[in-house]
Amino acid sequence: MAMGRYTARNGLRALLGCAIAVCCIVGAGIVPIRGQQPFVTVEGDLRFVAWWVAADFHPFTTKVRGIPTAKIRKNWCKATEFRKDLIPKELLFEGGVDGMEASKVSFAIEGHFDGTATKQVALVGVYQECSGQKGRFILILDLPRSGPPRVRFVNAVATPHQFGALSLGQDNSIVAWPCMECDNTSVLKWDPQKRRFDWAPDSEEE
Repeated sequence: MAMGRYTARNGLRALLGCAIAVCCIVGAGIVPIRGQQPFVTVEGDLRFVAWWVAADFHPFTTKVRGIPTAKIRKNWCKATEFRKDLIPKELLFEGGVDGMEASKVSFAIEGHFDGTATKQVALVGVYQECSGQKGRFILILDLPRSGPPRVRFVNAVATPHQFGALSLGQDNSIVAWPCMECDNTSVLKWDPQKRRFDWAPDSEEE
């Protein structure tokens, strides 16, 4: 009888674990504050579609790296930088493999992208306008040794598929990826003649 109860308990635990895993994948998300909508929700069968295609992101912060969203774009009410700790591991580590690491992409990269001594960070995230419209944003911020970060570049694209990632390209350029397994990337780099960051010709994010 004792062995039977032990087996039954283990069986229930296994079923409960499977149920939790399924819930995490079908309605994946992290609730930033109790009662709020999860940061990530997924609709669709992940056996047939990649999670980053089915994912819908829900921004919940009003600052990005300490900068109020209204100072980035006046019509933004919320904007949240993508971070791995905000996305369920069941999605990022599908099959036990870090998909972003395997694809050599990140949500944020640092460098001296304009060739100066000041370090910059390029990052990607999701924004929501005060009207409710959502989309993907890319920011480049100066990271001075003293003082707060300073916005150098903003790009915003209204889209129902807000996922995005970045990688370091040739000649200190920034490569923007709308997915983890695609070739329709965009290249962003410093233009010394225009004295600003600009997209390379034929870039998707323009």
